[in-house]
Amino acid sequence: MRVGYCVPIRPQLASFRLRVSIPARHLGCAYTIGGPGNPSFFFKFGDPAYAKTLKGAIVYDVVNDHFADGDSTAYRDMCALATKITVASDHMAAIVKMHTGRESTVIDDPYENAEDRPTVAGNTVCWFGHSANISSLFAVAERVRVPMTVCSNYQHPAVTHWTPESERKCIYESSMCLVTGNNPGASTNRIVKALRAGRFVVTPGGVESWEQFAPYIWIGDVSDGILWALNNREEACSKIQAGQEAIRKKYSPQSIGQQWGALFASTSARGTSSTKAGSGSTSR
Repeated sequence: MRVGYCVPIRPQLASFRLRVSIPARHLGCAYTIGGPGNPSFFFKFGDPAYAKTLKGAIVYDVVNDHFADGDSTAYRDMCALATKITVASDHMAAIVKMHTGRESTVIDDPYENAEDRPTVAGNTVCWFGHSANISSLFAVAERVRVPMTVCSNYQHPAVTHWTPESERKCIYESSMCLVTGNNPGASTNRIVKALRAGRFVVTPGGVESWEQFAPYIWIGDVSDGILWALNNREEACSKIQAGQEAIRKKYSPQSIGQQWGALFASTSARGTSSTKAGSGSTSR
């Protein structure tokens, strides 16, 4: 089996790193990034016309919910063509089922940053994320009553321009991370990243996959959460440490890669059951 990732090679995209390049190294089989294989993998809007020309199995990863958009045709066509559909959360699996009638396999994102010592020092907050989520920050910004740094591709003079390095710097220079989002079907990626960095997370919630981290983070009013962390720094660090222990194996690149490897191997049966899995070319 050689998996072919039919995606552009764009390491600056989180979806490329978390759904392709990081897990690919742990599949346990050969793979090519930037060309077809058997099975062939597509994500985002895919390429239905090209996918129809391929002989082997097709795996389509639904990254975001665009089914209700005016440009949803590619999403629906790719789902119809797919041997297997994958998603990053149970909520997204339900969306796929509602719009296509198809079942999908849930495989979350792996972590990509090193684990660091829990700390709540100072009194600053960091928000990091894609501009697609910036309006969710606007909705709670007035509840943030301490200095806040925003790192994003959102264009504004007060926003730190996103790069992997600037994001890392903003997180490590902050006391804690504020995490908000507009996608109810989002993965756990930003929660996991903040906890791995040793930072306490405050979030208003609204994303189903984040609820599993309730023992380790603050879900609720962001002003109350920030104040609690500043007034209970030792307990906040204990929560971070417990979260890191819960994350360490479950979201490791090895564990996530093995789940993808099993999913790709299963395509030979052309099954469509819903499970939760426990342009140059780059080849291996």
